[in-house]
Parts: sequence; C-alpha cells; structure tokens
Amino acid sequence: MNPETILEKVCRALDIAIGLGANYEGLFPSIIDRSTHQMMVDMPPAIAGQRDGDRSHLGCNLIHDQAALQAMYALARALGRPDYARAADRYLQRFATHCTNTITGIFPWGEHAYWHLVEDRVADSYQLREGAGSSKMTHDHLRQAPLWLWEKLHAFNPDCVERFAEGIDGHWTAGEPLEYIRHAYIDEKRPYVRGARSCDFPRHGGFYIFDWAFAHLQTGRTDFVEQIATMLDYWWQKRDGLGLLQAESRSPADDENFYRINAPGQTLSLGVSLLESAALITGALPDLAARMRERAAVYIEGFLKAPHDLQRGIYVLLSHRDSNEVKGTMAIWGSVYGNWPACYVALLALCGHRLRTHPGLFEWAAAVGDRYIETDFPADINVPAMDAGLGLGLLADLYDLTGETRWLDGGVALAEQLMEIYMDGELPRGASGIDWYESQMGPSFLLHGLARIALLARDGRPCILAADYTAR
Repeated sequence: MNPETILEKVCRALDIAIGLGANYEGLFPSIIDRSTHQMMVDMPPAIAGQRDGDRSHLGCNLIHDQAALQAMYALARALGRPDYARAADRYLQRFATHCTNTITGIFPWGEHAYWHLVEDRVADSYQLREGAGSSKMTHDHLRQAPLWLWEKLHAFNPDCVERFAEGIDGHWTAGEPLEYIRHAYIDEKRPYVRGARSCDFPRHGGFYIFDWAFAHLQTGRTDFVEQIATMLDYWWQKRDGLGLLQAESRSPADDENFYRINAPGQTLSLGVSLLESAALITGALPDLAARMRERAAVYIEGFLKAPHDLQRGIYVLLSHRDSNEVKGTMAIWGSVYGNWPACYVALLALCGHRLRTHPGLFEWAAAVGDRYIETDFPADINVPAMDAGLGLGLLADLYDLTGETRWLDGGVALAEQLMEIYMDGELPRGASGIDWYESQMGPSFLLHGLARIALLARDGRPCILAADYTAR
C-alpha cells in the first residue's frame, strides 16, 4: 500500500467528520454510525475494559479529538488543503468561545465531562452509567493538553485560558495535610470532597503544572507560579529511594491495588511534563525551570529502575514500593481502563529523550517498538484504536529520530494491517471488531498515526506532522 492510499483514507475520514461537524458549529460528534455517517442516538454497549462514565454520547470531547485536529493542520500544508486548517480553526474557535464559560472556568473535556451537542450544554459522563443517581459535573484532564492546543485556544479566547488556570485550583481538596485529587467540580466553586483514597495521580500534577506555566507566560500572574511551586514540592517529598512515586499518595491499607504501589509510568509522566514546562518558562523563570529539570531527572531514573525486563518484553506498569517487585505490566495490544498499552509509555519516553537526550529512555522505547513489529495483532479481543494509533506513532517517531529504515518499513507494514482492521469503511472503527466510530476509544490517534507514517514514507524526515505525546 503506497502512502497516497493511506492519506486518501485518512482524508476521507476527516472529510466525513468535518461534514457532520457542520451540523454542530464545527464540533465533531463522539459516537458515529459508520454506515450512515450520523451521530448515534442510542449509545452502543461498552466494550470490555470501557466504562460508560467515561464516554461522550450525543456530544463532543476536545481531548479525544485533539490528535486528529493536529493532523488536520499538518495535512492542510502537506496536501494543499487549507479547508482542513479552516475546519480545525472552526472547531477550536467554537469550543473556546462557546463551551468554556463555566462557573469555575474549567473546560468540559477529558474523562468525565464533554459538550452536549443536542442540548448545547456541559454534559456529565457519569449520567451515562446504568442506574446513575445524582452526580456533579466533574473535571478530569485525562491527558495533557499540548502546547499547540493552548496557543490556539488562547488566540481565540485569551480569557478562557486564564479562567481555566484559575479553575483547576479546585483540584486541591479541603483539609490537612495538603492534598489534591484528579477530579474537580466544573459547576461549583468549592474544593472536591476527600474520599478514602487521595486519587492524586502524579501524572495529573504534571498536567496542571504545564497548564499554569502556559497561563503564567500569557498573563504574568505570580499566583500561577506559586501553584507550580506548590505542586512541584508536593510530589518531591513523596518519592522513594529509587525516585519512584506511588500511584496515589494515600490509600487504605487493605487496598491491594494502590496501597504502597509505585507507578513507574506515572512517575515518568510527571518527569516529562516537568521538562516540557521547564522549556516553556526557562526564559522568564530560570531558577524554577532548573529545579524542574533536576527533579525530572530523578523521576526519569526512577522509572528506569523499575523492574522492567526489556529482553523478555516485561514493561512494568505497577511495582511494590517495599520490594520493587512487579505488580502489573503493560500489554502490547488490548488496553483497558487502568492498564495502558506499552506504546503509550514508549512514546512518552521518546518525548523525554527529545527534551533531554537520554540513552536509557531511547533504549526502552526502541525495545517496545521492536515488539510492535514482532507481535501479532490479536483477533479475539476488541483492541481500542488508541493502541493502534500510538503503536504506529511510536514506530514513526523512532524513524523520525533515527532515520533507520527498519522503523519506517515496520510502520508501513503495520499501517497496512491496521487499515484492513480499522479502516475497511470510510470511518475508522473505534475498536477492532465493532462497527461504530467512538472518540473515547482513540480513533483520533489512529488517524494521526496513519497520517504521520504515510507522510514520512512519502516526504522523508523531518515530518511536517509532529508526534503526539499527550497520552501520558
């Protein structure tokens, strides 16, 4: 399959999304019938490992769509399709100017909230659960918002960026000692109520630091710098002797899934977010940026000291704090809630390597890349499109970094296989073996990965479409 064929299929899928989005002021519906190309009125059943409370039925979720929007901007230049840039701008302008005026300023995006396209309002994913009772509109970042996206949102509505940075203060909970939670209320200005677990995942701390760093550069507000410093110190005192952080800082002693359980991938996530944030603020706040880099280096070394076994294909998701023994591992194919695919973390390792050259991070990512070339795609499970897209993205980035043709050849071969599995119609399947498109499953990453590997095969390095490192 030549690159032009891949690009044609990607473009056809984008054309359908854009056409359907025209009915909703440019916003893309989350769940689409692949036969009729219409938003599905009835929500299809969740696949194994998917939670209804994470979905965006009858709505739109920018965090789900951002990788496809990034691809649209690149394809506008690579293919001479300015209509793609206009469509992406229309989407983001609509979101920035119409969907962000919440009570707290926090956006309706991410894991548990979205914009309802039929009722034109903030929507609560918790209400999609069977037998759902009353619930609060809840923010969870889900993934990091990339710099290009913040720049676009700021260009369309500077106030929404500042209000968002103010609003995520709501992730700090009431009480002592200081503690935050990955959830925050969207429609109430009050701290989130503490539960039996802290749920203060390290990766989310990195998301907020990056948000505040960008907002500070745009506004000059010192309170955002104070928030950064507080979050930076919050996790530093919670690391163990290896430099690893727990999945959460407070868990009941009888909770075997979280109590004294380290999360190497989340430790790396915070470290890389610190490197990205440091790059943003180094001119304005050099001392703070230096402290970020120093601590990021410790977290990265901690990640590499986890009990991975690259030769045997063991990529550690969780480990016991007291013994550094394996608690859980990442799959190659078939991620479910709470268990990332290995490519998810390998791409992040390459991001860290690009920011601060580190042979250990590159070696880890390359070992995972080899597995995506060697491992057969499973026919007996529903593999989310995210796994496919990030797997392609990993091989594309390895080629973009090294120029070694084995990565490009492996990526093109994988793309051909994935096209048959996911792109046998005009819209990608949300997961293998299902017959609908669903943004929550990650087809945005698949479209991005296909476009990136095809552009590299057609035009060579460097690729006009940058890697997407938001999954972390």
